[in-house]
Amino acid sequence: MNLEEFTRIVDLYGSEPARWPESLRAECETYVANSIEAKALLNQQSQVDKLLAQIETPIFPGLETRVLNQPLPERNRSLFEKAMNWLLPNEDFGKQVWRPAIAACIPLVFGIVLGNYFSFGIGIDDDGFQYWDDELAMLSLTDYTETRF
Repeated sequence: MNLEEFTRIVDLYGSEPARWPESLRAECETYVANSIEAKALLNQQSQVDKLLAQIETPIFPGLETRVLNQPLPERNRSLFEKAMNWLLPNEDFGKQVWRPAIAACIPLVFGIVLGNYFSFGIGIDDDGFQYWDDELAMLSLTDYTETRF
């Protein structure tokens, strides 16, 4: 055993040999008996232990009650939780019926906006659109009462 190991044991377990680990107790006592530095360290640590034992902890009446009764901070909610709370609020449920209806209209509005901005392969510049009026007129004149086409 060296001074560094003994210092670590004294820092962790204190100056009383009864608190030292049983597996190292005999070795530590032998080291203290043979080393002047270890005796000085043990003496210094025992003085620190005595001073620490003299310190009285202050008593705070009602501290536990105050800590337990204090309000909790606002919880950070995820985007999904915020959306679900907006759609299905806990308070004043009767006044918030319109929210699911608005949420149901969101895909409809998205479809209208998407349809206005994109052609999806149908080009208006195509020459085939010039003859659609003629085609529609011919279809309107077709007699659908016949069974054969």
